[in-house]
Amino acid sequence: MASAKFIVVVSLVIEHEGAVLLGRREPGSEHAPGTWDVISGRVDAGESPHEAAQREGYEETGLHVDVLAPIDTFHFLRGPSREEAIGITFHCRAHDRNAKLSKEHTEFAWVTAEQARTKGLPKGLLRCIGTVLGQR
Repeated sequence: MASAKFIVVVSLVIEHEGAVLLGRREPGSEHAPGTWDVISGRVDAGESPHEAAQREGYEETGLHVDVLAPIDTFHFLRGPSREEAIGITFHCRAHDRNAKLSKEHTEFAWVTAEQARTKGLPKGLLRCIGTVLGQR
């Protein structure tokens, strides 16, 4: 039996003073266009997931983040091609809230766990946000 090929993606639950950062994906995004999500991206060849989390956090938001710990792993089918992917969600802490939009998002919002529940996020991600913000 041949082994499967997966891409590896990191998701960042970036928190600062009791709120987490969500971004609304570009309408032309290959994966989940126009939806609210945490910051995420692929792990590049030769890069550790921890390094990818730091890089993606800065590339997509301009924020310097401390990558504190992994909080979840998950399997999903990415984009219209349904590419097999493994995701690692990291708890990250921003040094401030001065996020700058990149071409990947149309808007950002710093939200509480309660506000996050109104953004149409998957249950697993809401659990991660609750863990980071100390709510179950």
